[in-house]
Amino acid sequence: MAIWIGEAGGIRLGRPDSERVYTFVSPSDVDVGSKRFGFKDVASNLITGDQIWIRRVDDTGEPTSDLLDFVDASGWGDASQHSDGQWFVNADSVGGIRLFATWQAAINNSLDDAITLATPGSSYRVSYELIKSDDSFLAQTISWTLNTDRDVADFTSLGDSFKQQMGTLVSGSGELDCFFDTTWRGGAPNYTGEEESAIYLHRLALRQEIGAKFTGVFLLKRSDAVPIGTLIDRAEARQELFYTAECVITSVGTELVADQPIHSKVQFVTTGPIRLLFDYAGDYLIQEQTPGGKILQESGFGVLLEVPA
Repeated sequence: MAIWIGEAGGIRLGRPDSERVYTFVSPSDVDVGSKRFGFKDVASNLITGDQIWIRRVDDTGEPTSDLLDFVDASGWGDASQHSDGQWFVNADSVGGIRLFATWQAAINNSLDDAITLATPGSSYRVSYELIKSDDSFLAQTISWTLNTDRDVADFTSLGDSFKQQMGTLVSGSGELDCFFDTTWRGGAPNYTGEEESAIYLHRLALRQEIGAKFTGVFLLKRSDAVPIGTLIDRAEARQELFYTAECVITSVGTELVADQPIHSKVQFVTTGPIRLLFDYAGDYLIQEQTPGGKILQESGFGVLLEVPA
């Protein structure tokens, strides 16, 4: 019998692509001096560090070839203006947005590093959407639960002696219990300085227009964790046992006890299949032109090239 210790588990969060949000940009919305702008008549639900894709669109919402002239040509890698672009954002509390080339620069929010803006020639329609990023550990996880329910349909016919029922659709829900902290102070393995903190879940719950959704990887066994009293080879030890599902946050609550760490409870429901997988989670097909780039990735886990020795 294998017994898995609790600290072998945890959760990873991924930010799925969002649906497009349509709005307008006008000359009065752009402050060239402070490199800051806002979307007209839309309360921005963007979070600092988000990577977004902005496109210029026509009245029907379709992309056009007209230029995003409120972003200076230096904002693109080829120093030429285009009709769309992808940047990281720093969003303030009143909806002001600055664009940056990297995630780190967006967090630091230095005026010198911000993308230079220009006054647009007219008011026009644009769309923006979130771009999926790699999964990150939620380092402050205390516990998580994932429940599944199957609906039952009754198809008993008149004259039957016993009730006839059949299983139909499966639904899922769950809860995360995690420490609330504005900085990472946990001990997740392979820490790279980019783990999410619980405050992100609170802000995500408020971002209903283009957020609240996340890809959950609910780890029963992390890589290199082994059951007590069991001898397994190195290849099997590297495998991870986990559930994966697309989820939507429904509520977030914070509990404060004077002599205990502040922690949050996040409730969610699933929006698609719930899969139990046992596989290598960190082996990717590497692109030679860009070191560390992944050219093929499925479900956030990558493609296994060979069974490691």
